[in-house]
Amino acid sequence: MDYQDYYQSLGVDRKATTDEIRKAYRKLARKYHPDVSKEPSAESRFKEINEAYDVLKNPKKREAYDMLGSNWRAGQNFNIPPEWASQFNVGGSNGTRFEDLYSMLDGIFSRGGGGFRGSPHGFQQDLFRQPSQKVNLRVSLENLYSEQPVEVSIPQSRTTGSPSKPRRLKIKIPRGLSHGDKFRLAGQGENGADLIAYLDVLPHDRFKLEGHDILSTVQISPWQAVLGSTVETETLGGNVQLKVPPGTSSGKKVRLRGRGIHGGHHYVKLEIAVPKTITAKERRLYEELRDLSNPE
Repeated sequence: MDYQDYYQSLGVDRKATTDEIRKAYRKLARKYHPDVSKEPSAESRFKEINEAYDVLKNPKKREAYDMLGSNWRAGQNFNIPPEWASQFNVGGSNGTRFEDLYSMLDGIFSRGGGGFRGSPHGFQQDLFRQPSQKVNLRVSLENLYSEQPVEVSIPQSRTTGSPSKPRRLKIKIPRGLSHGDKFRLAGQGENGADLIAYLDVLPHDRFKLEGHDILSTVQISPWQAVLGSTVETETLGGNVQLKVPPGTSSGKKVRLRGRGIHGGHHYVKLEIAVPKTITAKERRLYEELRDLSNPE
């Protein structure tokens, strides 16, 4: 990994306060979030500012980073302060290799209750892990289909002398997600934490969601099943005319291409509805059909 000037990444002075760092991060996170930014380098830039913020917002991590200095480069020699060598047993104050810094930094942070598990991989995981706040995002099928932003209430911790008022936030659900999926909103949680939204699609009285597909049921008459017909059926995008093929059996599914969620399909299950009551004329016709179908 190459050296990254975290202050430069966030566009703040080295003497910036925690509040100034948080404000700068939020502004950049909104600008470069991959779900909203059109810039080709948005994803790498977003990772860069997240990495910088995770270090600079933490006083202990920021102190250690400042002590490393702007001349540090991964894989190159690094002249550590003399007091580090004796305090953390790194093995000399000059020419220390990049790999040796892991054990040194592990000693710094483990005294505060959280080490880096003594490996470069563990160091990177713990140093750049983002804090997060979770929220259950309950949406209707209509919300999911329309892709319109959904308003949600974000709980806030109670502070001394002030009431705890939830924060209202409008969230746009990324395309391709369905029930049970989750996604991250950088810096939108409490005190600048990331917000993890868990997608909970509410049950529908007429439609059923399976992945990105929609299932529904339409009842047809016996003669429509035999002769074929066109019936009107409801979809999330409005009513459409559905063609019933001749000779349709009860339980047959007809696909409406692309009328599901995010490019999924809508499957209509056809059920033959037998009339509970019939007129005398209808009875004679059914009896005539019976006799034609079962000649002696």
